[in-house]
Amino acid sequence: MKTQLRFTVFALLLSLTSLGAQTAHVVFAQDFTKGLIGVNIDAAGNIWATENGSGNDDGQITIIDSTGKKTLFMTGLPSTFIQAAGEIVGSYRTYQLPDNKVLIVVGEGTNKLSETLLIVDKTKFKGTPLTLADVEKVIEHGKFIHGLGFVQSNPFNVDWDKDGNIFIADSGANSIVKWHKGVDTFSIVKTIDRFANPFPYGPPMVDPVPTKALRYSDTTFYVSQLTGFPFVPGAAKVYSLNTNGTMRVHAEGFTCLTDMSIDPLDGNLCVMQFGVFGDVGGGTLNFKLGSAAVIKLKKDGTRDTIALGMGGLSPSFTFDGKGNLYVTDLVFGQILKFSLLTSNREIPQIKALSKAYPNPAQDQVNIEYEILQAAPVTIGIYDLSGRQVATYQEGKQVPGKYLFQWKGVDSKGQGVPSGMYMYRVLAGRSQVSGLVQMVR
Repeated sequence: MKTQLRFTVFALLLSLTSLGAQTAHVVFAQDFTKGLIGVNIDAAGNIWATENGSGNDDGQITIIDSTGKKTLFMTGLPSTFIQAAGEIVGSYRTYQLPDNKVLIVVGEGTNKLSETLLIVDKTKFKGTPLTLADVEKVIEHGKFIHGLGFVQSNPFNVDWDKDGNIFIADSGANSIVKWHKGVDTFSIVKTIDRFANPFPYGPPMVDPVPTKALRYSDTTFYVSQLTGFPFVPGAAKVYSLNTNGTMRVHAEGFTCLTDMSIDPLDGNLCVMQFGVFGDVGGGTLNFKLGSAAVIKLKKDGTRDTIALGMGGLSPSFTFDGKGNLYVTDLVFGQILKFSLLTSNREIPQIKALSKAYPNPAQDQVNIEYEILQAAPVTIGIYDLSGRQVATYQEGKQVPGKYLFQWKGVDSKGQGVPSGMYMYRVLAGRSQVSGLVQMVR
């Protein structure tokens, strides 16, 4: 089975390198425990967060208002655990449509509604979460793809042309697919070729794995790519794709792109770097914690990293048109808010002082941090699946330097097994995070 875009526990085996201060953002919403993938915004400024579930047809969509209040909109979305690969696939994105409709992008899986686009009427929502029984239209994307002989289909992201036709990035079929509105038919716009693997490990050819088709003119789309295993650093490109299938490289030298958007304030293209894959110590190769970034491609050809220092790995982002950027953090299950305009920025409440030590540790880990403004402090310990192992409410702390000692136990006071663990120190809406290793 070829490696394609899936977000799983294996994508969370991260670097042992401790992170520096996480002061460029605040935590806008948190406690997303079912694989936070997609984030989009509606006309009223509400954030729509899509989780792909735990593999038990339990994907869900949550609406977050401007204050950070969460309302569960829909539950029971397709979510499949692929045992052979140890991977979870499911629902990825939710988009706003005219006439109070939403479109849900459902990726690969075994549910009868996997590999489809689902349309739901928002007016049916009266406070009780909607379910699959409320779906009013199913666009059967996967059936078309498999009918052409493709082994896999994994619709991941979409955009529309001026006539309302949908352009689908299928990361399983390595293709951009057009759904023709009104006649409910499909056509392949472009299938992207594999390229030679430059490394001595992994398959001889690497899958391009397109992740987004983003319209920027009546006849042209940008296309981003992740690239499959071994996730070659610098191999990902942004293409310019004409609707007639003509494609050229627009920009290159990126690593593992999973999303794109146009900054509404200056019209520049921005891309999401999910994370960097490489040596995380001891010859182990995997994604590195905190290596996600949002990069702006300016019209003069230069590039500017506008969001960096997310605690984990980030699949998606969106703008609100008011100078704010919202980025998902898959590892810690949270949405981070970056204020790109100086006048909007919140003063950070915490900063890191040093690495957690000793690291590795046998019995106790010391975590140092500094409070810059008085704030309630919560310290969480997580395993590499994102499951919370223990949480500690430290109360409101005044400005100053602090030392927290984790004694290597879970919430029941039981010693945790050997392995890597993530810590997060949350002060108000600011945070620092990193990794520690326990050796028993």
